[in-house]
Amino acid sequence: MLWKLRNFYAGLKEILYVYRHSFVFLVLVIASILLLQNNPNQSMIFLRKRVIYLAAMLGEKISSGPRWRDSDVVIKELQQRNIELASRNIVLEDAYMENVRLRQLVEFRSRFPLSVRPARIIARESRPAISNIVLDKGSADGVRLHQNVINEYGLVGQIAEVFEEHSVCQMLLDKNFRVAAKIQRTRANGVVFWLGNPDEVAFYGVLKNLDVRIGDVILTSEYSEYFLPNFRVGVVTEVNNEIEGLFKDIRVQTAVDFDRLEEVFVVTDTSRTRSVAVGFENYFIVKR
Repeated sequence: MLWKLRNFYAGLKEILYVYRHSFVFLVLVIASILLLQNNPNQSMIFLRKRVIYLAAMLGEKISSGPRWRDSDVVIKELQQRNIELASRNIVLEDAYMENVRLRQLVEFRSRFPLSVRPARIIARESRPAISNIVLDKGSADGVRLHQNVINEYGLVGQIAEVFEEHSVCQMLLDKNFRVAAKIQRTRANGVVFWLGNPDEVAFYGVLKNLDVRIGDVILTSEYSEYFLPNFRVGVVTEVNNEIEGLFKDIRVQTAVDFDRLEEVFVVTDTSRTRSVAVGFENYFIVKR
């Protein structure tokens, strides 16, 4: 019984606190009405008018101040809620993009005609002009020296060192990296190497009298010792004939965005039979 009384008392206090402004105003108005009804004296009438006026002013002041304070509290709560919802939206958006990316990798692996081993990048070497990444797959997973490394967009590099549980991939953007390549449209051959610019390589060895156009696709060629043919390297973005010598100055934007690499595929199938097939390069996704 005692706890019921305590709950009733606590509830009553809560109600009085919430509606305190209305109660004050109501009491003052009732008091004024009672005075007006019980005393017709002119001085009392004047006094009652003043009381009603003061009650109205007091009620407005009492109710307005706390309301402002309550509004500040509500605004702060709404702002905090907005921050929480924005943070949650970022998390959900990241999860959605991660899901899309992983699904794209799974689809690529399932339709790619060569045997590949998925690997995650666990470290990057930061030496000047040296672009190596460390993968979480090694000899225990079937990784071998000089195996090609790709992602769903094209050539990433080759395996340069192998350990039991991890390996090192020398990337295309490395000053010591070279790969024989060709233009898809004309089959003109050359060599791809890095000049130091992000996501850009040079394609050297194409004579000035040969046809090269901006937008031409560059693929690995059959003349490479370690690389399988028809892996996408990139797209021609610049052709310059106004240089000394016999060859054009050709710049290529890489098919792979190296700054955003997280997962790659190590090509464990070293047979060239499938990669020389017509249309093999179309297995790679073309960035829009």
